[in-house]
Amino acid sequence: MTARDVRRSFGDVVVLDGVDLDLERGEVVVLLGASGSGKSTLLRILAGLDREATGTLDVPPSHAVVFQEHRLLPWKRVSANVALGVRGPNVAQRVSGALSEVGLVDRGEAWPGELSGGQSQRVAIARALVRRPDLLLLDEPFGALDALNRLKMQRLFRELQSAHEFAALLVTHDVDEAVLLADRLLVLEDGRIIEEIDVPLAHPRTVDDPRFGALRRRLLTLLNVPLDV
Repeated sequence: MTARDVRRSFGDVVVLDGVDLDLERGEVVVLLGASGSGKSTLLRILAGLDREATGTLDVPPSHAVVFQEHRLLPWKRVSANVALGVRGPNVAQRVSGALSEVGLVDRGEAWPGELSGGQSQRVAIARALVRRPDLLLLDEPFGALDALNRLKMQRLFRELQSAHEFAALLVTHDVDEAVLLADRLLVLEDGRIIEEIDVPLAHPRTVDDPRFGALRRRLLTLLNVPLDV
């Protein structure tokens, strides 16, 4: 996937000011930045949800989006939510396979209201996986979860990404999450990418690794966050 000179303004407010971006197959890129820096706007543009931006995009036709809120339809059962909009042969088999991958194969006939927050977000990921995306776009996908479920979902995401080898662009405010998951880190400020950092750490990663701490401190400095946070 490539994006060149992406620009987006809302009235006189420039949100994206000439962003260039590349993602390779199998790569996890994490995008960080302060609130209002344009992270979610860029993700929406790449997903085709914002037609007012300018620039050149080359986005795989097979892509999917996972939002912070699971956005499940409460009047459809879990399996129907996962299958929503899916075309082609063996849809029921594909849905069952996707639910199995996220550990919910036995919850296909449940209603969304019967699920926990972590389970609901797993369904949202299954809904993306069933489309067999070459590119997965994630906007704060674990931000609404408690700390324990967040750690579980981070681990699950990395396992699924390794298994399917899709490219992923993940937006987050969580510096630890960024260093845990990313192959490459991008910092967005005032509508521009101001820093690009390769993460040379093997998976699985731990926060007590000195190299993890060094990357965390570097990111906090770039984000103008005090280092005692």
